[in-house]
Amino acid sequence: MKAIIWDMDGTITDTERYWIRNIFRLLEHCGVPEERGMDAPWFGTATSETIKNYLASPDCRIDMTYEQARAWCRNYIYTHTYAAGAPLKPGARETLDAARALGVPMCLLSATERQALKYTLCRLDMERYFDFYESTCFRTLNKHHVGLFDRCAARMGVKTADCLLVEDSLYSMQTGKRAGMTVWAIADEKHVREEQLIRDTADRYFENHAQLRQALLEEKS
Repeated sequence: MKAIIWDMDGTITDTERYWIRNIFRLLEHCGVPEERGMDAPWFGTATSETIKNYLASPDCRIDMTYEQARAWCRNYIYTHTYAAGAPLKPGARETLDAARALGVPMCLLSATERQALKYTLCRLDMERYFDFYESTCFRTLNKHHVGLFDRCAARMGVKTADCLLVEDSLYSMQTGKRAGMTVWAIADEKHVREEQLIRDTADRYFENHAQLRQALLEEKS
């Protein structure tokens, strides 16, 4: 392990649960609250998937296009959740301290819009942990592309295969494996339906930051 690439939402910050429930804020805004919650048949594993499913379902009671609904949800979470103070996952700061003690370069890649990403990092005093950070939001090269990880590894002066990727999202883990990286997964409520696939994809799976931190301490010893 010569470098570490971190995800933010769902890995370091406890924000994925807000993203996944965003559809319910939209329905409340439109005056059609949904009582079934995450048990609704159209509920998916991502905001975009859930919106598409809902708009195509017999339950749909809003007059919006997919683009309009998605824009509303993105605006809401950035102006409410992040502005109000996106919280760290329990034990995340101690995990970052343990990782920094390894003395290897670290960067952060997040699909969160850059302004919200920078605000969150500054507010939580997390910038100091990373050599650099990037928002992949609206970028051609994102976590679906091996090239993103190749470029970030090069910026840290290492080969991609020498990097550890710490993530909660399956699609990014799959890209990381294609790039030849070691992948560690941390559990998050948003991805409970994909847990077995995540376990099958990642090299190691952690239920919480206490377990992840212990693994990092073992690396140091």
